[in-house]
Amino acid sequence: MQRRALLFAFSTLSAMAAAGCKPKGSASAEPAPLEVDIVRVSLADEPRWIEMIGQAEGGGEVEVKSQTDGILKTQRYREGDFVKAGDVMFEIESDVYRARFNAAAAARRRSADELRQAERELKRAEGLFRSGSGSRKALDDARSARNQAKHQLDEARADEADAKIALEWTKVKAPASGYASKALVNPGTLVSADSTVLASVTQHDDVRVVFAPSDRDLEGAELSLNNAVRIFRKDGAELSAKLDYLAQSIDYDVGTRTMRAKIAAGSGVLPGQFVRVRLMVGVDRQACRVPQKAILQLPDGTYCVYIAKDGRAERRPVTVGLWEGRDWIVLSGLKTGDAVITNQLLRLRDGARISVPDAQSTPTESSAS
Repeated sequence: MQRRALLFAFSTLSAMAAAGCKPKGSASAEPAPLEVDIVRVSLADEPRWIEMIGQAEGGGEVEVKSQTDGILKTQRYREGDFVKAGDVMFEIESDVYRARFNAAAAARRRSADELRQAERELKRAEGLFRSGSGSRKALDDARSARNQAKHQLDEARADEADAKIALEWTKVKAPASGYASKALVNPGTLVSADSTVLASVTQHDDVRVVFAPSDRDLEGAELSLNNAVRIFRKDGAELSAKLDYLAQSIDYDVGTRTMRAKIAAGSGVLPGQFVRVRLMVGVDRQACRVPQKAILQLPDGTYCVYIAKDGRAERRPVTVGLWEGRDWIVLSGLKTGDAVITNQLLRLRDGARISVPDAQSTPTESSAS
């Protein structure tokens, strides 16, 4: 019994001696501070944008139609070329219209001869009446015949003018200056006045972009033609643009509102081309910009950032809006002067020790090192 007591005492002293030889503080040692980069935020009013796809269209795009019926005879332009207003693009068989014009011209000349004869008869009747050899009735009849001949000549002249216009319409001219499209009708086809589209002419210096944001995206927005709009080509280049049309109703079938913006000449955008559109729909008050790489999305769908504070990383929940370039608009959760950490995010934990390079440090961070 005494021997066992001695062994227990020896074991206890050995354990105490071993514990006393262990380096002080090794059980509570912390990892070295992580060196991080920071960006200081500043609250300000930030414009709120929505983004969508738009399609360019020619503002001066017009259809080329015939104004008379007939068989299409020839095509007088080269597809894709620039045409001037008034250039002949197509010709329609004109024989019938030329015959009608010739007949109308002949009728006009005949009426002119009849008027001259009626004026001579009137002059003769007036002379006889003054000499007492003619009656009042004969004078009135001659005057009436002259007036009828005059009216007939006016009608003949109108018929001739109408026939001339119809003949000129057999030459289908460009209604505006621009680039001519592919011909939509081949020679030999019977075309109908005002219904058969022969081609189209597009003015590339008057291009507009049509887009239709959803009613949900526009909720609460105050819209007018003064709202800012930004247009971007596929290569990322931004084009000068201004709203010039705003639909006053919602398309009930798809829940969108049609809008249109005019872009400056020489933009390099062709009608039919798709572009990226950003429309300003409001202002986020007292928001701030944070680099996108500094924001983390948590498993529950919320967002957070890490703040450098007193030598520690503090996780801060934030509410985010839309992207603006390489930044994310943060609507709430930060205040002016907060130092948002922009790197080492996968290694950071709430409360982790950090250090900030001297070039970025402030009294708060330097005291933490």
